[in-house]
Amino acid sequence: MGYRIGIDVGGTFTDFLVVDSKGGFTLWKHRTTPEDQSVGVMEGLRELAEQRGMKTRDFLEQADLIIHGTTTADNTMIEQTGAKTGLLVTKGRRDEIELRRGYKENIWDPSAPGPFKITPRRYRLTLEERLDYQGNVLKDLDEDEVRRQVRRLKKGGVSSIAVVLLFSFVNPAHEQRVGEIIKEEYPEVEMVSLSYDVNPSAPEFERTSTTLVNAYIGPRVNRYLTHLIEKLKDNGFKHPLLVMQSSGGIAAAPSVAARPIATLASGPAGGVMGACETAGLAGVKDFISVDMGGTSYDVCLIRDGEPTIKSFWNWFHRYLIALPMVDVVSIGAGGGSIAKVAAGGLQVGPESAGGEPGPICYGRGGTRPTVTDANLVLGYLNPDGFAGGTLVLKTDGVSEAIEKEIGEPLGLNAVEAAWGIHRLTNAQMNQAIVRVSAERGFDPRTFALVVFGGNGAVHALAQADDLGISRVLIPKTAPAF
Repeated sequence: MGYRIGIDVGGTFTDFLVVDSKGGFTLWKHRTTPEDQSVGVMEGLRELAEQRGMKTRDFLEQADLIIHGTTTADNTMIEQTGAKTGLLVTKGRRDEIELRRGYKENIWDPSAPGPFKITPRRYRLTLEERLDYQGNVLKDLDEDEVRRQVRRLKKGGVSSIAVVLLFSFVNPAHEQRVGEIIKEEYPEVEMVSLSYDVNPSAPEFERTSTTLVNAYIGPRVNRYLTHLIEKLKDNGFKHPLLVMQSSGGIAAAPSVAARPIATLASGPAGGVMGACETAGLAGVKDFISVDMGGTSYDVCLIRDGEPTIKSFWNWFHRYLIALPMVDVVSIGAGGGSIAKVAAGGLQVGPESAGGEPGPICYGRGGTRPTVTDANLVLGYLNPDGFAGGTLVLKTDGVSEAIEKEIGEPLGLNAVEAAWGIHRLTNAQMNQAIVRVSAERGFDPRTFALVVFGGNGAVHALAQADDLGISRVLIPKTAPAF
């Protein structure tokens, strides 16, 4: 058996875990390259090969398996950098994506604005056709109209098209024919996303939202995976790249092409599955998994060794995703979370410094205090041992920046300000733990805490004290979960 490699691209670092034929493993980190994540992946693989006195090609030729978790889908939604997307629907359903089902995330604010529009109304077009609830044709598909509408989208510069027709999950004939016509009229379109392929089920709004998000993120996800596969193949890797899914499973990269939405939130899901396996080896079946990286804090409640898989009412980035997903609660709290004084009070996150420029102590031009900077000032981090010693943290100017930006407005010295950042971050993360436990009727004190992510162990013991949790497990490979 050759090498088995796990790769997880996070907001700050790309994590690697290599297992050799004898069961020995190597943990490694490389800075994430947001402009092209494949660059950081290949650089990390090159460094791992050099550690073994090998070239990248020789190393990858001996690899039997690569499992990859990517944040490309999440970043596309967060940054709103998806494809220019069109939507074709049955006549009368044009505004369903905006009407939703009357649902607003903040029920106390009836004037709350809607989410950013993946597809403006001018690119949401209707088609003459109709099926009944049994899939019987009530009105034939007007193919001439389909061609006219596709030409309108093409003229508007749309590069990805979602198709959601009424009751197509019972009878997909009309929807499939629309897909064929799109490819005839607009062969260069990057992606055609049919609801029957993405989410063949009722209700209508959920299917529309899921299919539209799939079309929006699909081109960017597919370009990234195609680019990475080409690089791996050119460097000697001979097997299919396996991609982590939001359900906790894996799939070959080519099968992800039609439904890239399945990679949304796949990184946190992979961490949860790893935590379940590790906790099981320690005989722990009921626990709360917490993953603190550089950008986010992800929490999941596990009972009897199994996480909850939700297939309905999964809201991500203010759109509903009606696909099976590991039930993870995420907040913007990580090592890169930026601290500031707002309205006379201390605020930490959700804005993150990421990997570029990163915290001040990275020495890459960051000027705003972060959680990592505070932990360095408090002595919780070894400046010479960060990320396995691959990144030496600078201490010059860090205390001064925290005192100037946080301490002076609040009347605190640098250490007091850093302690405030640390404690407020813990409080916010504790609230996330309460959300998945106490708010659902479970006492967190009866669960163990399984901690992973690059920053998790720095905060976990203080959190356990705050919450009354008596057992904390920190796996040896926790930084790469």
